[in-house]
Amino acid sequence: MHRTAKYLYIIGGCALAAEREPIKNIERICIENVEKSRENSSPLVKIHAEHVGNLSIPRRSPACFLLKNQQEILISGGCTGPNNHTNTMELLRISPEFSSKILEETLEIGASCSGFDWASKGPFYPIFGGFEAHSCLDDAQVLDQSQNWNAKKLGKKLMPKIKNSTVLALENREFLMFGGWEDEQKTTKAIRKIKFNEDYTDYEVEFAGFLPYPVEGHSMVRIGSNVLLIGGFDGCFVQDSIIKYDLDTKKSEILPEKLSEKRENHVSAVLSDRFLVIAGGWNSRSSLDDVEVFEIQKDSELARCQVNGKLLMARNRPAGVPI
Repeated sequence: MHRTAKYLYIIGGCALAAEREPIKNIERICIENVEKSRENSSPLVKIHAEHVGNLSIPRRSPACFLLKNQQEILISGGCTGPNNHTNTMELLRISPEFSSKILEETLEIGASCSGFDWASKGPFYPIFGGFEAHSCLDDAQVLDQSQNWNAKKLGKKLMPKIKNSTVLALENREFLMFGGWEDEQKTTKAIRKIKFNEDYTDYEVEFAGFLPYPVEGHSMVRIGSNVLLIGGFDGCFVQDSIIKYDLDTKKSEILPEKLSEKRENHVSAVLSDRFLVIAGGWNSRSSLDDVEVFEIQKDSELARCQVNGKLLMARNRPAGVPI
Protein backbone atom coordinates (compact mmCIF):
# COMPACT_ATOMS: atom_id res chain seq x y z
CA MET A 1 0.00 0.00 0.00
CA HIS A 2 1.48 3.30 -1.12
CA ARG A 3 -0.30 6.40 0.12
CA THR A 4 0.13 9.20 -2.37
CA ALA A 5 -1.90 12.22 -3.43
CA LYS A 6 -1.89 15.39 -5.52
CA TYR A 7 -2.82 17.83 -2.75
CA LEU A 8 -2.15 18.16 0.96
CA TYR A 9 -5.04 19.95 2.68
CA ILE A 10 -3.77 21.81 5.75
CA ILE A 11 -6.57 22.46 8.21
CA GLY A 12 -6.66 24.90 11.11
CA GLY A 13 -3.90 24.96 13.71
CA CYS A 14 -2.86 27.99 15.75
CA ALA A 15 -0.52 30.91 15.21
CA LEU A 16 1.13 30.94 18.64
CA ALA A 17 2.13 28.58 21.45
CA ALA A 18 -0.21 27.30 24.16
CA GLU A 19 -3.23 27.00 21.83
CA ARG A 20 -3.36 30.78 21.28
CA GLU A 21 -4.81 32.36 18.14
CA PRO A 22 -6.48 29.27 16.66
CA ILE A 23 -7.03 29.27 12.90
CA LYS A 24 -10.16 28.70 10.76
CA ASN A 25 -8.34 28.91 7.46
CA ILE A 26 -7.83 25.87 5.21
CA GLU A 27 -5.18 25.86 2.50
CA ARG A 28 -3.87 23.20 0.19
CA ILE A 29 -0.45 22.75 -1.32
CA CYS A 30 0.76 20.81 -4.32
CA ILE A 31 3.92 20.36 -6.33
CA GLU A 32 3.53 22.75 -9.24
CA ASN A 33 6.80 22.16 -11.02
CA VAL A 34 10.05 20.21 -10.75
CA GLU A 35 13.24 21.44 -12.40
CA LYS A 36 16.82 20.31 -12.44
CA SER A 37 18.93 22.60 -10.32
CA ARG A 38 21.82 24.42 -11.95
CA GLU A 39 23.81 24.39 -8.73
CA ASN A 40 23.73 20.70 -7.86
CA SER A 41 22.03 17.42 -8.69
CA SER A 42 19.04 17.85 -6.38
CA PRO A 43 15.80 18.91 -8.11
CA LEU A 44 14.19 22.29 -7.53
CA VAL A 45 10.57 21.78 -6.45
CA LYS A 46 8.04 24.60 -6.69
CA ILE A 47 5.27 24.47 -4.08
CA HIS A 48 1.94 26.11 -4.88
CA ALA A 49 -0.29 27.09 -1.94
CA GLU A 50 -3.86 28.33 -2.18
CA HIS A 51 -6.68 29.18 0.20
CA VAL A 52 -9.66 26.85 -0.31
CA GLY A 53 -12.08 27.81 2.46
CA ASN A 54 -12.68 28.10 6.18
CA LEU A 55 -13.79 25.87 9.01
CA SER A 56 -17.05 26.76 10.72
CA ILE A 57 -15.04 27.42 13.90
CA PRO A 58 -11.29 27.65 14.57
CA ARG A 59 -9.73 24.29 15.42
CA ARG A 60 -6.26 23.35 16.59
CA SER A 61 -5.36 19.68 16.18
CA PRO A 62 -8.76 18.16 15.30
CA ALA A 63 -9.14 14.53 14.21
CA CYS A 64 -9.82 14.31 10.46
CA PHE A 65 -10.97 11.51 8.16
CA LEU A 66 -11.10 11.42 4.36
CA LEU A 67 -14.31 9.72 3.29
CA LYS A 68 -14.49 7.06 0.59
CA ASN A 69 -15.88 9.41 -2.04
CA GLN A 70 -12.62 11.42 -1.81
CA GLN A 71 -14.74 14.58 -1.84
CA GLU A 72 -15.49 15.02 1.87
CA ILE A 73 -13.47 15.31 5.07
CA LEU A 74 -14.99 14.72 8.50
CA ILE A 75 -13.48 17.10 11.09
CA SER A 76 -13.99 16.37 14.79
CA GLY A 77 -12.94 18.05 18.01
CA GLY A 78 -9.86 20.19 18.43
CA CYS A 79 -9.32 23.21 20.63
CA THR A 80 -10.75 26.65 19.92
CA GLY A 81 -8.50 28.49 22.37
CA PRO A 82 -6.37 27.88 25.48
CA ASN A 83 -7.93 25.02 27.51
CA ASN A 84 -11.11 25.31 25.44
CA HIS A 85 -11.87 22.05 23.64
CA THR A 86 -14.86 21.50 21.38
CA ASN A 87 -16.94 18.35 20.95
CA THR A 88 -18.43 19.56 17.66
CA MET A 89 -17.96 17.91 14.27
CA GLU A 90 -18.24 19.35 10.80
CA LEU A 91 -18.28 17.94 7.30
CA LEU A 92 -16.14 19.62 4.66
CA ARG A 93 -17.15 19.13 1.05
CA ILE A 94 -14.13 19.65 -1.16
CA SER A 95 -15.71 19.36 -4.61
CA PRO A 96 -17.40 20.39 -6.81
CA GLU A 97 -17.63 23.45 -4.51
CA PHE A 98 -16.16 23.94 -1.07
CA SER A 99 -18.63 24.01 1.81
CA SER A 100 -18.60 23.33 5.54
CA LYS A 101 -21.48 22.19 7.74
CA ILE A 102 -21.59 21.69 11.50
CA LEU A 103 -23.23 18.34 12.31
CA GLU A 104 -25.92 17.84 14.93
CA GLU A 105 -23.97 14.91 16.35
CA THR A 106 -21.15 15.60 18.81
CA LEU A 107 -18.27 13.71 20.36
CA GLU A 108 -18.80 12.32 23.86
CA ILE A 109 -15.50 13.98 24.79
CA GLY A 110 -14.21 17.10 23.08
CA ALA A 111 -10.45 16.71 22.70
CA SER A 112 -7.44 17.75 20.67
CA CYS A 113 -4.12 16.03 19.91
CA SER A 114 -5.79 12.60 19.58
CA GLY A 115 -4.40 9.67 17.63
CA PHE A 116 -6.21 8.85 14.39
CA ASP A 117 -5.57 7.77 10.80
CA TRP A 118 -7.10 10.05 8.17
CA ALA A 119 -7.16 7.06 5.80
CA SER A 120 -9.29 4.78 8.03
CA LYS A 121 -11.62 2.89 5.71
CA GLY A 122 -14.91 3.32 7.56
CA PRO A 123 -17.75 3.09 8.28
CA PHE A 124 -16.08 3.07 11.74
CA TYR A 125 -13.53 5.79 12.48
CA PRO A 126 -11.68 5.42 15.81
CA ILE A 127 -10.08 8.28 17.75
CA PHE A 128 -7.52 7.41 20.43
CA GLY A 129 -6.74 9.41 23.56
CA GLY A 130 -6.04 13.13 23.25
CA PHE A 131 -6.11 16.11 25.56
CA GLU A 132 -9.23 17.61 27.13
CA ALA A 133 -9.02 20.93 29.02
CA HIS A 134 -6.45 20.01 31.68
CA SER A 135 -5.79 16.28 31.33
CA CYS A 136 -4.88 13.53 28.89
CA LEU A 137 -7.37 10.83 27.94
CA ASP A 138 -7.22 7.04 28.03
CA ASP A 139 -10.45 6.69 26.05
CA ALA A 140 -11.20 5.39 22.57
CA GLN A 141 -14.10 7.03 20.74
CA VAL A 142 -15.58 5.55 17.57
CA LEU A 143 -17.49 7.53 14.93
CA ASP A 144 -20.05 5.46 13.02
CA GLN A 145 -20.83 6.88 9.58
CA SER A 146 -23.64 4.37 9.06
CA GLN A 147 -25.42 5.84 12.10
CA ASN A 148 -25.26 9.49 11.00
CA TRP A 149 -21.88 9.98 12.65
CA ASN A 150 -22.93 8.73 16.05
CA ALA A 151 -19.93 9.02 18.38
CA LYS A 152 -19.51 6.45 21.13
CA LYS A 153 -16.91 6.35 23.90
CA LEU A 154 -15.99 2.73 24.55
CA GLY A 155 -16.17 1.55 28.14
CA LYS A 156 -12.92 -0.38 28.12
CA LYS A 157 -9.72 1.51 28.93
CA LEU A 158 -6.64 -0.47 27.98
CA MET A 159 -4.48 2.40 26.79
CA PRO A 160 -2.46 4.69 29.00
CA LYS A 161 -3.51 8.30 29.11
CA ILE A 162 -1.93 9.47 25.87
CA LYS A 163 -1.80 12.38 23.46
CA ASN A 164 0.36 13.44 20.51
CA SER A 165 0.73 9.91 19.12
CA THR A 166 0.39 8.91 15.47
CA VAL A 167 -1.83 6.03 14.37
CA LEU A 168 -1.71 3.81 11.27
CA ALA A 169 -4.72 1.77 10.12
CA LEU A 170 -3.83 -1.77 8.99
CA GLU A 171 -5.99 -4.60 7.68
CA ASN A 172 -8.46 -6.64 9.76
CA ARG A 173 -9.47 -3.78 12.09
CA GLU A 174 -5.94 -3.39 13.43
CA PHE A 175 -4.13 -0.15 14.16
CA LEU A 176 -0.57 0.71 15.19
CA MET A 177 0.08 3.58 17.60
CA PHE A 178 3.53 5.19 17.58
CA GLY A 179 4.88 7.22 20.49
CA GLY A 180 3.00 10.00 22.29
CA TRP A 181 2.97 11.63 25.71
CA GLU A 182 2.06 8.89 28.18
CA ASP A 183 0.25 9.04 31.52
CA GLU A 184 0.97 12.78 31.80
CA GLN A 185 4.51 11.87 32.84
CA LYS A 186 6.77 11.08 29.90
CA THR A 187 7.22 10.94 26.17
CA THR A 188 7.12 7.29 25.13
CA LYS A 189 8.94 5.24 22.50
CA ALA A 190 6.37 2.43 22.69
CA ILE A 191 4.59 0.96 19.68
CA ARG A 192 1.16 -0.49 20.45
CA LYS A 193 -1.12 -2.65 18.33
CA ILE A 194 -4.86 -2.13 18.80
CA LYS A 195 -7.43 -4.57 17.39
CA PHE A 196 -11.20 -4.04 17.35
CA ASN A 197 -14.00 -6.57 17.13
CA GLU A 198 -16.24 -6.53 14.03
CA ASP A 199 -18.67 -3.85 15.21
CA TYR A 200 -16.01 -1.72 16.92
CA THR A 201 -17.59 -2.02 20.35
CA ASP A 202 -14.56 -3.65 21.98
CA TYR A 203 -10.81 -3.74 21.46
CA GLU A 204 -7.57 -5.22 22.71
CA VAL A 205 -4.17 -3.57 23.05
CA GLU A 206 -0.80 -5.29 22.99
CA PHE A 207 2.78 -4.09 23.06
CA ALA A 208 4.40 -4.19 19.60
CA GLY A 209 7.92 -2.86 20.12
CA PHE A 210 9.99 0.24 20.72
CA LEU A 211 11.09 3.13 18.56
CA PRO A 212 14.77 4.19 18.71
CA TYR A 213 13.87 7.14 20.95
CA PRO A 214 10.74 8.55 22.64
CA VAL A 215 8.76 10.93 20.46
CA GLU A 216 5.52 12.91 20.39
CA GLY A 217 4.13 15.60 18.12
CA HIS A 218 5.70 13.87 15.10
CA SER A 219 4.08 13.25 11.72
CA MET A 220 3.74 9.97 9.85
CA VAL A 221 3.54 8.73 6.26
CA ARG A 222 3.33 5.22 4.86
CA ILE A 223 5.40 4.27 1.82
CA GLY A 224 4.76 0.65 0.83
CA SER A 225 5.75 -1.55 3.77
CA ASN A 226 7.62 1.28 5.47
CA VAL A 227 6.37 3.95 7.86
CA LEU A 228 8.28 7.20 8.25
CA LEU A 229 7.98 9.05 11.57
CA ILE A 230 9.16 12.60 11.07
CA GLY A 231 10.44 15.14 13.57
CA GLY A 232 8.60 15.57 16.86
CA PHE A 233 9.63 16.15 20.47
CA ASP A 234 11.62 13.63 22.53
CA GLY A 235 10.70 14.98 25.95
CA CYS A 236 13.61 17.43 26.02
CA PHE A 237 14.19 18.79 22.53
CA VAL A 238 12.41 19.29 19.21
CA GLN A 239 13.78 16.79 16.68
CA ASP A 240 15.07 16.97 13.10
CA SER A 241 15.43 13.21 12.62
CA ILE A 242 13.32 10.70 10.66
CA ILE A 243 12.62 7.13 11.80
CA LYS A 244 11.87 4.36 9.29
CA TYR A 245 9.76 1.49 10.66
CA ASP A 246 9.42 -1.69 8.57
CA LEU A 247 5.95 -3.23 8.87
CA ASP A 248 7.24 -6.63 7.72
CA THR A 249 10.31 -7.03 9.92
CA LYS A 250 9.02 -4.84 12.79
CA LYS A 251 12.44 -3.16 12.89
CA SER A 252 13.15 0.56 12.94
CA GLU A 253 16.13 2.73 12.11
CA ILE A 254 17.04 6.41 12.09
CA LEU A 255 17.61 7.60 8.53
CA PRO A 256 20.77 9.59 7.76
CA GLU A 257 18.74 12.42 6.19
CA LYS A 258 17.55 15.10 8.59
CA LEU A 259 15.08 17.94 8.41
CA SER A 260 16.60 21.34 7.71
CA GLU A 261 14.43 22.76 10.51
CA LYS A 262 13.74 20.98 13.79
CA ARG A 263 9.97 20.74 14.06
CA GLU A 264 7.02 19.21 15.88
CA ASN A 265 3.25 19.63 15.44
CA HIS A 266 3.60 19.65 11.64
CA VAL A 267 1.97 17.70 8.78
CA SER A 268 3.39 15.53 6.02
CA ALA A 269 2.32 13.56 2.95
CA VAL A 270 3.57 11.84 -0.18
CA LEU A 271 2.66 14.00 -3.19
CA SER A 272 3.01 13.37 -6.93
CA ASP A 273 4.00 9.75 -6.24
CA ARG A 274 7.64 10.44 -5.35
CA PHE A 275 7.98 13.41 -3.03
CA LEU A 276 7.78 13.50 0.76
CA VAL A 277 6.40 16.92 1.71
CA ILE A 278 6.62 18.27 5.28
CA ALA A 279 4.90 21.54 6.16
CA GLY A 280 4.38 23.93 9.06
CA GLY A 281 4.74 23.08 12.73
CA TRP A 282 6.64 24.50 15.69
CA ASN A 283 10.41 24.79 16.19
CA SER A 284 10.34 25.51 19.98
CA ARG A 285 10.30 29.26 19.33
CA SER A 286 7.67 30.04 16.70
CA SER A 287 5.12 28.61 14.30
CA LEU A 288 6.48 27.68 10.87
CA ASP A 289 5.28 28.44 7.35
CA ASP A 290 8.06 26.67 5.44
CA VAL A 291 7.85 23.47 3.41
CA GLU A 292 10.53 20.78 3.12
CA VAL A 293 10.62 18.24 0.29
CA PHE A 294 12.52 14.96 -0.15
CA GLU A 295 12.55 12.78 -3.25
CA ILE A 296 11.65 9.20 -2.32
CA GLN A 297 14.13 6.68 -3.67
CA LYS A 298 14.55 2.92 -3.46
CA ASP A 299 13.60 1.32 -0.13
CA SER A 300 12.17 4.63 1.13
CA GLU A 301 15.57 6.31 1.14
CA LEU A 302 15.32 10.09 0.90
CA ALA A 303 17.15 12.77 -1.11
CA ARG A 304 16.67 16.42 -0.18
CA CYS A 305 15.19 18.78 -2.77
CA GLN A 306 15.52 22.52 -3.07
CA VAL A 307 12.17 24.22 -2.48
CA ASN A 308 10.59 27.35 -3.89
CA GLY A 309 7.38 28.25 -2.04
CA LYS A 310 5.83 28.15 1.41
CA LEU A 311 2.49 28.08 3.23
CA LEU A 312 0.15 31.04 3.15
CA MET A 313 0.49 31.34 6.93
CA ALA A 314 2.50 29.87 9.79
CA ARG A 315 0.65 27.02 11.52
CA ASN A 316 1.33 25.20 14.78
CA ARG A 317 -0.51 21.86 15.11
CA PRO A 318 -2.76 21.90 12.05
CA ALA A 319 -4.30 18.72 10.68
CA GLY A 320 -3.24 17.40 7.29
CA VAL A 321 -5.28 15.33 4.82
CA PRO A 322 -3.78 14.29 1.45
CA ILE A 323 -6.18 13.99 -1.50
